Formats: sequence, C-alpha cells, structure tokens
Amino acid sequence: MKKIADSKTLLIVGAGGIGSTLVDVLTPALRRIGINCEIIIMDGDLVEATNLGHQRFTSDNIGQSKVEALVQRHIAEEESGVTVRAISEDLRTVEQLQGADLVIVCVDRPEPRRLVHQLQVPWTDLRCGGDGHLVMTSDSQTALVEAMTPDHPAKSCQHEGALESGNLEFGFLNAAAFGAQWALQQLRGKPTPIQSMASITYGQMHFPEVSE
Repeated sequence: MKKIADSKTLLIVGAGGIGSTLVDVLTPALRRIGINCEIIIMDGDLVEATNLGHQRFTSDNIGQSKVEALVQRHIAEEESGVTVRAISEDLRTVEQLQGADLVIVCVDRPEPRRLVHQLQVPWTDLRCGGDGHLVMTSDSQTALVEAMTPDHPAKSCQHEGALESGNLEFGFLNAAAFGAQWALQQLRGKPTPIQSMASITYGQMHFPEVSE
C-alpha cells in the first residue's frame, strides 16, 4: 500500500480489548478532523467466541483474523487520508517495528512490550486488568517502565473467572481512550499525556517510586 504524502505511520500492536477499541475510536476521529495517517494493526490471533463482549468483534467474525476483520470494517467509503492495513502476525522481533513513526502496544505479554520499549520513536504501552488501566509512554522514567514490566504469563483484560461469574469490567475502554488521545496529539505535534494508572471503582492510583 502506498503511503500518503505527509502522513505518519502508526503501528498498533495487539487487537484485543484495548487494540480493537482503539482502532474503532481513532480511525473515524482522524478522518473527521482531516489528519493523514497510515494505521497498521499487528496481531496473529483469530476471533474466538470468548472474545465477544469485551472486544470489538461480532459472531460473524469468529474464525477470522482479528486484524483483517478490523481493516474490513474501516475501509474508507470515499477518498481518505487515513488508511488501515493489517499484519496478521505476532510481534516477536524488533525488525517488525521498522518504518513506524509511532507505536502503541496493547498486548497481554511482557516480551513484545519490551521490544517496543527499545524504540527511539514515540511509543505508548496500554494495559488493563478488570476495571483498572495502566499506561506508560516513551516519556516515562526508564526505571519505572522496567520495574512495571516483569516476567509473567499472558493475561486477559478480564480477571480469571469474572466472565463465568457474570461480571465484565471496562478498564480496557480507559486504556484505549488514553491511547487515542496520545496518538491524536502526537500526530498534531501537541503535548501528550505521559502516564496513568487508575481504577474505575477506586480512582487514581500512584506509581511506585523507583531510582535510575
């Protein structure tokens, strides 16, 4: 796909609860205000029935590539300065990030997050769990980013057993909103939010103090 002149490339890594919501709110917003951008969505997963409800897919998408389903939904009906492209693979090497001007990582594993943290371009790391969200950016303190990215197994944005008990929480919406605001201001060349950690129920939380 030919890149639009004077546009930047935004790579969104992960198309789960945060990533799919981010694409759905950011793409039409950029088109509405006339900001040119190539949005690339990277994720190797297929849509499963267990994704419905907290990810932006329907039963018609089950079995499809997540990123392809999102791209099909956001094909412009007329000429647009915002294009959306899919890469149906998981992030495993830093080489896969080459060419991106901005990167948003919203996956549930530490390894791809750390690859993004190495970049010399602006990035933001969006996370959530239950009704809480945690966000850091390339402007956050390096020691804090490292301390908040320990080894751990993959985690869903819904706490274990929550859906089975009849509970669904919306921390992923707050994380996606932060990412959309960050991306929009980056593309406008305006000041961006640096970091945030909060619970919808309990309010703003404070990051731990760390030393470099």
